[in-house]
Amino acid sequence: MKKLRMKKLRMKKLGVQKVSVFFTLIFCLCSYLSAETLDTHSDSSTLSFSGEHAGRAFKGQFKTWKASLVLPPDANPSIVATFDLSSARTGNALYDETLLEEDWFNVAKYPKGKFTSTAIEQTEKGFKVKGELTLRNKTQVLEFVLTPTKNGYSAEWEIDRLQFDIGKDSDPSAEWVSQYIQLTLAIRR
Repeated sequence: MKKLRMKKLRMKKLGVQKVSVFFTLIFCLCSYLSAETLDTHSDSSTLSFSGEHAGRAFKGQFKTWKASLVLPPDANPSIVATFDLSSARTGNALYDETLLEEDWFNVAKYPKGKFTSTAIEQTEKGFKVKGELTLRNKTQVLEFVLTPTKNGYSAEWEIDRLQFDIGKDSDPSAEWVSQYIQLTLAIRR
């Protein structure tokens, strides 16, 4: 009789554990499926760029930028980001000065860059983002995947600097500086 009672008790406990696991999974799924609104900036997240100059790799960051993200399943998902082009830093004083000049970012005339999403779609890997990037008063369409990470989101994409007339006068054939510049975004919640 005692063994039967113990067996029933274990079965009951196992049932509670299964129900507990089930509700935990439902909670996690609902958390993933619920819309997220996130404001981020350069104090907590990074926007980096990289390429090559004269065959040598370089990396840099925009030290001042901010973004607002409203992600699916919100009915009106959007991402809007602005960044201060004069805040670009590579750790090389010559590169940093050159980036500010008229032929490159021309920060005197175009101090800010801007990205505005036009569509955001939830996928198995995260969010497929389409949008428009504006630099030097030129706008180009770009697409990237915003991938969930343990602490936020990440994304990588590249731009053709010549489409934005960046360095077009001094290096129009991309002989010295990469034509395609890699951008990397790491957002922390």
